[in-house]
Amino acid sequence: MSSNELAASVTLLGLPGSGKDRVKRALVEQFGYDPQRIVTSVMIPSAKTGQAWCVIDVRPLVGIALGGAVEKHLQSLLAYADGVIFSFVEAADLEAQAFWTQWVRQQESNVPIVRLLNRRFPESWSGFEIDETEKEKSGEPLPPLTLQCFEFEVGRVHLDHLMMGLDNSRQNLGVDIWRVQAVIDTFEYENTVAVEATPFRWDCYAAGLDQAPGKIRIEGIDLDKRWLNEIIQASLLRP
Repeated sequence: MSSNELAASVTLLGLPGSGKDRVKRALVEQFGYDPQRIVTSVMIPSAKTGQAWCVIDVRPLVGIALGGAVEKHLQSLLAYADGVIFSFVEAADLEAQAFWTQWVRQQESNVPIVRLLNRRFPESWSGFEIDETEKEKSGEPLPPLTLQCFEFEVGRVHLDHLMMGLDNSRQNLGVDIWRVQAVIDTFEYENTVAVEATPFRWDCYAAGLDQAPGKIRIEGIDLDKRWLNEIIQASLLRP
C-alpha cells in the first residue's frame, strides 16, 4: 500500500483504555476512513482481513510495573500487528516515549511506529506502508480471553479508600483488574470526579457537566464480584 492509499479495513488492537476509540476518530476525521471498516478489539481476530495496528498508551506507568499477563498479552498483539500507534503522546514526557519505543523495538525491531499527538496524526501520514509480499502474521496463540464487566451504582464515595482497595487488590492480591471507569461524587471534592484506570495507570480528573455521577464500571479477568462489592461498600462509609 502506498502512503496516499487508505487501508480497505483496519483492526485496532490494544489493551483496555489504550486509546483505540480516539485513534479511530482521528482516522475518520483526518483522513476519511470508513468507520464501518475500522474494528477495535483487545483480542487477535480469528481471521485476518486488511491491516492490524497495535495502539499503545505511552503515558508514564503510574505505580504499576510492566509485566505479568498484561505484558504477555500486549506482546502477542504487537507480534500480530502491521504497525504501532502511540496514543496520548501529548501527556507523555520524552522519557516515557523513549521507554515505550525501546520496549517495542525489543519485541519487534522493524515494526513501523506513528504518534497520535493531540488527537491528530502527522499530516504526511495516512496509513502504514505494508510490503504486500510479506508473509501473513499469525501472532502468538492466545488462550481465550474473556473480560468480565461489573457495574455498581453508588452514592458519595471516599475516593482514597476506593482507589486504595482496588489498587491493593490488583498489586498485592493479584486480582486481574484491567480497567476501571467511574463518575462519582466524593467526600474529598466538591465537584464530581471521573476515574479512569487502565492496566498501567490510575487517573482522576473533574468530570464533565454532562457526566452523571453514581456508577463504577470494573473490567478484568476472573473477577470476584462479591470482593469488589465489599471494597466499594467500604468506600461509601463517611470518613
